[in-house]
Amino acid sequence: MNKLYETINYEKLWSPSGDVFADAGGYALKYLSERYPDKDILELIEYATDIYVNKWGGKLNSFFLNSTITQPAFKGDKKKTETKNYFLSLLNENYPNIDGVCRILGIKTKLFSAGRNNSILTGSGTFVNFHHHFEDGMMLSKEALIRLYFLPLATEMLTGRLCVVSSSNSVISELFSYDCCERNFANIAQNVSEGVLMNPSKNPSTAIFRFLDKILLKIGYNCTGFINLYYFTNFGASPDLQIYTLPFEAFDFYRETQKSENKDTWQRFVSAYYKKPTEFKKADFNNKTLTFNVLEKKEERVVNESEYKYWTNTIYQNLINQKSILPHILKWSINNSFNINLVKCYLYNIIKMKKETIDKIMTLADFVVDNTKEADLKNVLTKLNGIKSSSLLRKFLLKIVERNFQNGNSGPIITVQDYTEYLFPEDNFWKEIRDVLLIAIYQRLHEKAIKVEDIEIINEFEDDED
Repeated sequence: MNKLYETINYEKLWSPSGDVFADAGGYALKYLSERYPDKDILELIEYATDIYVNKWGGKLNSFFLNSTITQPAFKGDKKKTETKNYFLSLLNENYPNIDGVCRILGIKTKLFSAGRNNSILTGSGTFVNFHHHFEDGMMLSKEALIRLYFLPLATEMLTGRLCVVSSSNSVISELFSYDCCERNFANIAQNVSEGVLMNPSKNPSTAIFRFLDKILLKIGYNCTGFINLYYFTNFGASPDLQIYTLPFEAFDFYRETQKSENKDTWQRFVSAYYKKPTEFKKADFNNKTLTFNVLEKKEERVVNESEYKYWTNTIYQNLINQKSILPHILKWSINNSFNINLVKCYLYNIIKMKKETIDKIMTLADFVVDNTKEADLKNVLTKLNGIKSSSLLRKFLLKIVERNFQNGNSGPIITVQDYTEYLFPEDNFWKEIRDVLLIAIYQRLHEKAIKVEDIEIINEFEDDED
């Protein structure tokens, strides 16, 4: 960037600040400065303004209410002229200001009023009692206001609202903004840019995982961090913000699902839990081809993964909302093989189950399969699946202890330590033990190619605990 204006702290134009909107806009400005290194900051502002006005028709109402871009009184070039004059007055510091510390960037400098016309989800100048010291708005530095102006270039429209992705890992945050900018300029080059980028996902949780796919592709499997998706609108009388968070643990688990040894297992499993949108409500999922098939006007239409991967997905929602997916893995395991190591990864990293507990459950599953006649397996599975309390699960496990003793095995299959510390400690829930044991048994049966007549899964997705 051509550093023409001495009043600007150029380091603060895109350094991480902790404010998701200022950071996303700052990264978009950084992208433009790298694309056009000879332009100064006002020229970059004018370039963005040309996009907003000439390409997007000034449709920034969900960002900036009654701004120089969205003000109905300004038409065509008037929008651009007023915008240029406003930012020039900031750069020359002759716009009304006070001395202080910017609430976003933390620098001591000249501060200018920020309201809904030039920032996101702030108060308006009308209600001065809303702001500190009865000021006209939230007082920000020119650098923060400039960053916010570039935010639309680093934003997507998702099911009628705007969304921005941020992360504890600044590399991930920057990637989202750069990806948006690259797609915007690709659309501009093809003369198809008409507004904020459209995200094809049907749900914020799905959008997070589709972005996570890009992260793993572009950055690799060594990155980590939590991800926040800010789902918002600053438009009209009802500004609103919702935050969707993918925790560290879910990020790391999903990264494991995408590794070569797990990806096919995971893809087959998660594909079965996409929620069909209205236009495909009569579609059937084909487990073999991993497609949704629906009859339209007497002709079969096939919906491939490239299309349905943007639908709402129960598994993604549960990972976002920190709800268990064990009941879903159990339902899938009855008729389908599922990599047991991936189950262990989920238990250890997300459920926070002790390694000793996991190992003991696997040992118990091996014992049940190896010491039960095929004709009796359905009865055993039915009893285990029908357990509705921790006391009944204890009785089931004690029968395994008894059978182990009757078989004359030299050592106990469950020790007192196993029982008190690993199978029934205070911080473990009996339903998880039951479900994991069922999953492990089914996976052993798949390995041995033993087919058991289907049993009905009861209390499949209940959340209550004994």
